[in-house]
Amino acid sequence: MARIVFLNPNPRHLVSGGVKTIYRQAEMLTELGFDAHVFQPDGRAHWFNSPASVLTSPQFMPSQGETLVFPENATGWAANLAQMPLPARKVMFCQNQFYVFDGAIAAEQLSSVGYAKIVCPGEVSKGFLSQFFHFPHIDIVPYHVDRDVFFPRSKEMQIALMPHKLPRQAALIRAMLHAKYPHRKSIPWQAIANTTEEQTAELLGRSTIYLSLSSMESFGLVPIEAMASGCIVVGFHGYGGMEYASPENGFWFSPEFLDQVVDALASAITGLERGEGILDSMRSAGHKTAERYSRERTKEALQRVYGSM
Repeated sequence: MARIVFLNPNPRHLVSGGVKTIYRQAEMLTELGFDAHVFQPDGRAHWFNSPASVLTSPQFMPSQGETLVFPENATGWAANLAQMPLPARKVMFCQNQFYVFDGAIAAEQLSSVGYAKIVCPGEVSKGFLSQFFHFPHIDIVPYHVDRDVFFPRSKEMQIALMPHKLPRQAALIRAMLHAKYPHRKSIPWQAIANTTEEQTAELLGRSTIYLSLSSMESFGLVPIEAMASGCIVVGFHGYGGMEYASPENGFWFSPEFLDQVVDALASAITGLERGEGILDSMRSAGHKTAERYSRERTKEALQRVYGSM
């Protein structure tokens, strides 16, 4: 069987959900019997555990019949390779539709690259790509949550967040909460930054609330991981999160509604302290939402997409 090679030009120390997704898909394709690898010249990513085969030789050259999976924002050697005539099939794995415009290949030139298909994580991103590009084949391979890693632990009243997503808004929301609800200054805020997957899961598992700072997402996986970890999710759906965000599973807003996010945080804190049943229902709905994004569902999609090539 010809190889499937995911091209990952990122440095090995980069903490990114996109990098983790590449490795996980290579793992699952291998389990399905495909000869799948990640090509990362800088070496294997070290902030999460993965049995995926990693190729690091700078002499990598594609062979007849292989499938090369390019990032949507290819630059440098990856962009050069994408634009070359190759004996291998080319696939674009578009993990964020907005990043397409950041690559070295101009958006209007993408159709000439010769991608056999585009793979994206959900209906929101597929709809965007269909509007702006004329790709003949756009397939969905949904993200998944590893329920063996992300699950509820013994809970503490604290707010987990990833401030690097929107640092200004994160600081504003905290300051506004303390200004309007000064008696909530004692609630700890736990920033998730440059942590391993296990550390992130541990922090989410112990936290009662996750402040979502999702922005310009194709999907937004961390809020789903927070739901699986038993958090009440408050914050932004980030566009891509509209695929799963609902009034039943969280308090969701657009990024400009900082005042409403602050009030929702205060309500969630009060409701948790009082043991209000509506938050139990929200937590249960979040759990059911996370269950939809199973590893089995992702593997079925991978088999369908790559097995038909």
